[in-house]
This record gives sequence, C-alpha cells and structure tokens, in this order.
Amino acid sequence: MKQTIKFSLLLAIAFCIALVNPLAAQNINNDMNALAKKYEIAYNHKEVKALKGMYTKDAVRVNPDGNTITGIDAIGDSTALDFKNNKVIMVKIKPDKSVKESDGSVTATGTYHVTGTTKKGEKIDFKGAYTNTVVKEGGNWKITKMILKAV
Repeated sequence: MKQTIKFSLLLAIAFCIALVNPLAAQNINNDMNALAKKYEIAYNHKEVKALKGMYTKDAVRVNPDGNTITGIDAIGDSTALDFKNNKVIMVKIKPDKSVKESDGSVTATGTYHVTGTTKKGEKIDFKGAYTNTVVKEGGNWKITKMILKAV
C-alpha cells in the first residue's frame, strides 16, 4: 500500500513538472513577444526615452556594420540621431524563438524590417535578423545585448 502511495506521488510530481516546463517556455515566449511589440511601437513613435527604458544601463548593441555601441545613453543618442537624420523610419519586428538560459537570461531571436525615407528623399528598405540577450531587472525584461545582422 505504501509503495502504491509513493508511486502515485512520484507520478503526480512528474506530471506537474511535465506541465510546468512547457508553461514556463510559453510564458517566456509571450514575454519576449510583448517586449518586441513594445520596442516596435516605441521605435515607430520615435520615443527615445521609452526605448532607453528597455535596455540595461550597461547594454551593448552591435549594428549590422559591426559598429558596437555600449551603454544606455550612447544607444539612446544613436537612436535619436537615426530619427533626426531620417524623415520617416519604421520597423516591423517578427520574434522567432526564445530560450531561457541556465543563468536566468533569455536569448530571443527574430527578424526586423526597416522602411522609410531619408531627409534627402532616399528610400530606406532593409531587413535583418536580431539576437537579443534579455535579463529580468526590477521586475521587467530588459535587453542587455542586441546583435543586429543584415540579411
């Protein structure tokens, strides 16, 4: 009888663990999708302050040309300059995959498509892929490293 109870408890625990892992993965995907959407909206509204709030203080962004920008203020300044130099600039972000790492961070990947026009009237149209390392800071997910690649 005791063996049956022990076995039943072990089976119940295993069942709960089997349910928790997919739910945790689903929550991470939902969180990363929400972060990508929030970023897209802030970018398309040219809200530099909101964008800066999505990065950690010591964040690193690697642009498609290999140029590395370090620190929240430098990333904000670079983004503000992009907005200033272009008449219209919009981004569409499509999240792909999110993986929770053993240190608690999340690696989120996806694609982006930037369109618009420069102040000189030249067309902007380029696509790329991103890999973000995201950490929980003060209860919010924030980007600590962003790598952008042209496709």
